[in-house]
Parts: sequence; C-alpha cells; structure tokens
Amino acid sequence: MSPFQKFWDLAPTILLFCFVLSLLAGSFILVKNTPTVADENVHYRQIIAILSGQNLMPNECPYLPGYHWTMAGLSRILHDSRGPAMRFSSTLLSFFCFIAFFLLARRIDKNSAIQKSLLFFLCPIFFTILPLVYTDFYAMMFVFLALLLALDRRLWLSGIVGILGLLVRQNNIIFLVMIAMIAYLEQYAPRYRWKEVKPWIGKFFFFFLAVILMVVFVIWNKGFVFGDKIAHTFSLSCSNLFFLLFSLFFLFLPFHLSNAPKILVFLRKNKLMWVVLLETFLVYALFFRADHPYNQLARFLHNWILWDMARSIPLKCLYFIPIAYSILSLCVTPLRQKSFYLLYPFTILFLVPNAVIEIRYGFIPYALFLLFKEKDSERIMLFTLAIYVVGIGSILYLMKDQTYFI
Repeated sequence: MSPFQKFWDLAPTILLFCFVLSLLAGSFILVKNTPTVADENVHYRQIIAILSGQNLMPNECPYLPGYHWTMAGLSRILHDSRGPAMRFSSTLLSFFCFIAFFLLARRIDKNSAIQKSLLFFLCPIFFTILPLVYTDFYAMMFVFLALLLALDRRLWLSGIVGILGLLVRQNNIIFLVMIAMIAYLEQYAPRYRWKEVKPWIGKFFFFFLAVILMVVFVIWNKGFVFGDKIAHTFSLSCSNLFFLLFSLFFLFLPFHLSNAPKILVFLRKNKLMWVVLLETFLVYALFFRADHPYNQLARFLHNWILWDMARSIPLKCLYFIPIAYSILSLCVTPLRQKSFYLLYPFTILFLVPNAVIEIRYGFIPYALFLLFKEKDSERIMLFTLAIYVVGIGSILYLMKDQTYFI
C-alpha cells in the first residue's frame, strides 16, 4: 500500500479527531472563566484538599477520590490549581475518554467507528459537560478500556484497568463483572466442569480480585458509598430505570422511529407483550418517585422532567408512551454479539440501588448501547446529528448564566 493510500484511508479518522479537538477547545474557551456550577464545587474542594495536604481521602463526594487524585497530579504538573486550569485538565481527560471510545468502537466494528464516535461526542447530555470538572468521562474511560482489552483477550490488563476505574467510581464494579462475563462467553463458554475451568480461571484473576477488594471496601467503609452517605443511602428503586428508558427514546429518536415497522410485527407475533407493557405501566404508576432532596433542586433541568413524570396519573400515562416505545424498540434491536445482551440486566443492577434520579447515571448504558447496536444508516445518522445540534444549543442557552444545569 502506497503512503498516499494509507493517508487516504486515515483521512476520515484524522478529520474526526481534528473536529473533536476543535470543538473541545472551543467549549473549553467558552466556559474556562465562568464560575463553577453544581457538583463542580464539591470536586474542586476535594482536589484543593488533596493539593494542600489537608486530606488525601476527602469524602464530600460519594465516590472514591481517584479522579481528584488525578486532577491534583495534573494541577501540580501545570503548576496551576485555579478554575481554568482545572477545567483544562478535565477537558483533557474527556478527550482521552473519547479516544478510548473510538478504539473500542473500532474494535467492535471498524466500519461504524467514526459514525458512533461522532454520535457519542455530540450527544447533548455528554457534550455539555465535557469541559467541566466532573468525574463521568474519566470513569467511563476505564470501562471502555477494560472492555477493549477484554475483547482483545488481554484479561489481566483488563482487570487491572477495571480496578483502577473503581478508584474513580466504585459502582463501576457492576460493569466490570459484565465485562468479565462477556469475555467468558466470547472466549471460553460453555465450560463448567472443574477440569475445563481450571486452565482459564487464572486469566480472570484480577476480575476476582476486583470483587474481593470491593467486598473489603464495603466492610471497611460500612457501606458502598464513600462520602455524602446521608444523601446516597441504598434504596431499591425503579425510578432511574424508567427515566433512562424515557431519555433513551429521545436520544435515539430517529433510530427508534425507524424501528416502527419491526415493532408492529413484533406486537402481532407476541400478544403477551401487551400484558408486559400493562404490568410495566402499573409498576411505573405505583412506584415512580422523584422525592429525593437532590431531585427537588430547580436548577437541574432533568428534575423539571421528573416532577412531571411523577405528578399525576394522566401525566404518567403521557410519559409512559416513550418509555413503552423504548422497551419495544430494544426488543427488536439486534446487538452485534450475543454476549452484548448482558448490558440490559447489568444496567438494571447498576440503576436500581440509587435513590437519587440522575441523568448522568445513564451515561455508561447510553454509550454501551450505542457501541453494541448495529450501525445506523446515513439518513438516520444525519437526522440524529441534527437533533443533537439543536439539543446542544438549547441546553447551552439554558446553562449560559449558570442558573440551570442538566
């Protein structure tokens, strides 16, 4: 292959990264001197506490301080701990997360890597916090890298990366177990007898170690949550799951609408699904709550939606329409590998213990669904991007004076 041909093959990837870097730089310049917003204040205090030596294990945040240690290290390298420098470091970590997503997307399906990476980057709920001092993208990066390494059969390294990710967000353990099961199903299943299991069980050593370390942490910490324990008590709640399904409908609207013919066929062949939807609605109507103190804060845009979702039976009927449609659309959406269907039960395990309803809790499920499903047609992609651009503009407009946040 000639050098020109190599460059021509790489040109779309080069253009994608130039585009992403340009928008990241622009978004950073746009917000670098604005006051800290929402949870940025907590994260900033924790980073400063580490830098000043006051507390290496600050616990205002429910997560372990892996992100804050990293940000403190970057601040020392930059010799700057002011707000703009913090946001620059967080923007840099967001770019590393994007790289990890792109590499994983290319590993799963080379032909759709650019499309899916672009949709990931421009998803409104992702894009609007990329340059902010938030843990989400750094936490996701470890999930993407662990899955990438597992698919490449580098299981020890995958487990080590997963353990590092637990230092950023300990609830990543749910997806780390999922990754281990995907690796097993893709490479070793079905093997259940000891003489068959023994040769490969050592390859999953660091996954087992991650679970053991998490159990030790829970016993030592007397709970799963590290800081802000009063506001983040363990609670079995379906509310986050319903909110994720509602959000999923609008984040992938053109894709879901394109599934309409498949959904009609599916309903004709599976009459029992009407009963399932009715029972699901009853669960939603009876048990959906948005009464956590954090969900009463008017500055968060998603709380406005939650108040309507929980307000009255007529409104619950209205809001259940996109929820039901998302369920049906997922039923007719093939994923690229059978093991990828593990995403659904593990997403439930990830969301159900949370009392606070938060749109950011759906970040990893949204991203993995985008990765695991088949490539969209160009028409669907363009419609989706058009919606995303409008969404980004609308959210940024509402956030411009720091009165509102997603």
